[in-house]
Amino acid sequence: MKVWLGFIAAVLIATSAQAQSDPYSGAVFLPSCLAAADIVQGKRPAADSEDMAKQMRQAAICFGGLAAIKNVEAYFTPEFAACPPPDMSSMAQRVLIVTAYLKSHREALGENFYKLAVAAYAAAWPCAK
Repeated sequence: MKVWLGFIAAVLIATSAQAQSDPYSGAVFLPSCLAAADIVQGKRPAADSEDMAKQMRQAAICFGGLAAIKNVEAYFTPEFAACPPPDMSSMAQRVLIVTAYLKSHREALGENFYKLAVAAYAAAWPCAK
């Protein structure tokens, strides 16, 4: 009996580790970006609630990832460049663009989140050639 329990536990651990093998995948970031999108659209629980604190913690992952991209996008090669209009480059707009892209490209959620976010920006704000 102990052998079977050990075997089942090993299989469950291996399966769980395999499912979470890429901590930077779009699938990992999607829930965070959905929470961030709710925040920028004003959909949030009461300010002093535990739900609000949970939403803020979850959204911080997406906000942080997108802020990192914004800080280095000036160094992107032309093939990855995005040219947002001056009035459209707020963090709220970035969150909504990336979240919509992730939701509409679910087949790509296994790919790197940063790659997907850059692709979302390039699609939303193509540069003139």
